[in-house]
Amino acid sequence: MLRCVLCATSVLLCVSVVIAFQRNFSTETQRVTEFHKEKSIAPQNVRQSFDPAAFYKPNCVECHGAAAEKRFNPESPEGQLIDAILNGATAEGSKDMPAFAQKGIDEAKAKLLINYMKSIRE
Repeated sequence: MLRCVLCATSVLLCVSVVIAFQRNFSTETQRVTEFHKEKSIAPQNVRQSFDPAAFYKPNCVECHGAAAEKRFNPESPEGQLIDAILNGATAEGSKDMPAFAQKGIDEAKAKLLINYMKSIRE
C-alpha cells in the first residue's frame, strides 16, 4: 500500500514539473517572438509610411535638382547629411536649407531620403 502511495505521489510530482516547464517555455517563446516582431515591424512601418521619392519632389528638387545633382555630396558622412536634413544648413550665395525635423522627418526617414538621393544621382 505504501508503495502505491509513493509511486502515485512521484508520478504526480513529475507531471506537475513537466507542466510547469511547458508553461514557462511557452511564455518565454511568446515573449521572444513578440520582441522580434516589434523589432522587425518598426523599419517596415517607416518604409511603408514614408515615400522618399514623393517627399523629394515637392521639398528638395528646387535646390538639389531632379537627379540630386546640385548641392548634394553623396561622399559626405551620413551623420552630417542627416544633421543637415533634420536641422537645416546655411548655404553661401543661395537659399538656406530648411530644418525638416519640424516637418515630421526623423533620423530613419532622413536615411531613407539620403539613400534615395544617392540612387537617383547614379
